[in-house]
Amino acid sequence: MKDSKHVVLIIEDEAPLLDSYAEIIEGGGFAALKAADGYKGLDTLSANKAIVDLVLLDLMMPGMDGLDVLKQIRADPGKYGEMPIIVLTNLSSERVIKEAFERGANGYLMKTELEPDQVVTEIETVLNLAKKAE
Repeated sequence: MKDSKHVVLIIEDEAPLLDSYAEIIEGGGFAALKAADGYKGLDTLSANKAIVDLVLLDLMMPGMDGLDVLKQIRADPGKYGEMPIIVLTNLSSERVIKEAFERGANGYLMKTELEPDQVVTEIETVLNLAKKAE
């Protein structure tokens, strides 16, 4: 059963960053679920699709990168749900940014250019836009 907090699934392979983003998100009033790679992220999302409101997704991960995770989520909404996805990465290539949006990303944030509160602001913005589109 879902409480009143929005739930954000963070898929990030670097443990210190995963914990840091979870702390930032929880400090912003959201609940956080964590997954340490793309495969765990898909498993976690599949098991919790009814409560996850947004996915925060790293692109550079071992095994399955974020673009593949994004593609799988968007290809099977019955299994993973339909929620906004914000890419959070250090990749600034226009080709990668374009591909992320073509695969269904709703936002794209550069880790190196972010202040912690900007992550929360972007989540709030994307969730409000998704709510208005319903």
